[in-house]
Amino acid sequence: MKKIYTSIDIGSDTIRILVSEYFQGKLRTLAVSSVRSKGVKNGNIVDQDLVLERLKLAIEDVSSRINIPIKKAIITIPAIEAEFNMVHGNVPIVNDEKMVTEKDILRVQNSVVNEILPNMELVNITPIDFTLYENGSEIETIKDPKNRICDRLGIRAVVVTIPKSTVISFVKVVEAAGIEVVDLMLGAISDFEEVKDDELESDVVSLINIGRDITTISIFNKGIITNSSVLKMGSKIIDDDISYVYYINRKNARKVKENFGVASPKYANKMETYEVRDINEKLVSINQYELSEIINKRLAEILNIAKNELKVLTNKQIRYIMVLGGIVDMPGINFVFQDIFGQKSKTYMINTLGIRKSRFVTVSGAIKHFIKKIKLRGKEYSMFSSDDVDNLIHNKVRIGKSDSIFGRFFNYFFDN
Repeated sequence: MKKIYTSIDIGSDTIRILVSEYFQGKLRTLAVSSVRSKGVKNGNIVDQDLVLERLKLAIEDVSSRINIPIKKAIITIPAIEAEFNMVHGNVPIVNDEKMVTEKDILRVQNSVVNEILPNMELVNITPIDFTLYENGSEIETIKDPKNRICDRLGIRAVVVTIPKSTVISFVKVVEAAGIEVVDLMLGAISDFEEVKDDELESDVVSLINIGRDITTISIFNKGIITNSSVLKMGSKIIDDDISYVYYINRKNARKVKENFGVASPKYANKMETYEVRDINEKLVSINQYELSEIINKRLAEILNIAKNELKVLTNKQIRYIMVLGGIVDMPGINFVFQDIFGQKSKTYMINTLGIRKSRFVTVSGAIKHFIKKIKLRGKEYSMFSSDDVDNLIHNKVRIGKSDSIFGRFFNYFFDN
């Protein structure tokens, strides 16, 4: 059966939905939708009705593209007030062969999620490694223990928790739109899943995701998230500056930035101009070079604050720093990265067919991480039924046991 997955990312600026088919180890985009968000501020849902209204628009859009309804999805959660803890646990291997199975891996992961504070919600468990024990003695530490012989299996993992109120607000609005939430995913982990390569997985790296009104800074050590911080500032301050300098409304300021702006004066053309009307309907001519100076100043400010925050998040030497978010599609952005971070800066171009823009990194990575979890648990799973898939094919769509919330999703893979 075809395996098809949906991910939803509800941001302060945009709601994004991606539907992808996983076949022969690769993802193929079936449909993608991106609508302006309302009711979200600084990464938090502040007006559920407004969010629901916009989310339904995105769902209707993406469903119409594939001609079947979206019923299930992964949702991403921002790293606001996230806590990261290293945990250890072990369980006996109870089958007669003493061979580690997928069920044993699930059991040992479940053994480390019991000590979550009542006000916090489990969002991610990332195994670091597994330890095989025989007669009480450690015999080997490995990444994948499946089919190995031992009498006890241990785990070392990083557990990520988010305030329960934040998680509930995201889950409720998605369920109110008629979507069953299959899994939760920390946005920063989704980002890393999309951008990772052998170099990033073997060293200490940082991801800086610049959103509309928040910037998320995350630290990964050998592919495992160890810390994260959220700054209450993002690309919106660039729009505010453009609006103030040229006396134009924010909507026009954003349009100027996206259609004409460049990130560095080194890349700007002093002879190029863009005309727009100010709030008094007077025609204003904007010079690209002067505009680039405004953009560059604010981008440098965001990145320098993020750079200082890195010193708080880790005392380890950071090998690479990668900046993400829709802003990185702006011409000349690499000059800014190099000015701030030097040779540590690393860029990423999303190369999944059908999604070539940086703003889709998080939704794409969420699906990839979900697939990895399914493989580790030895499961076959699709978010669309056989009938849905048949309808998809026949229409020849072509498009370029816990009381916690997490427990509902986590236990699904234990019990089915």
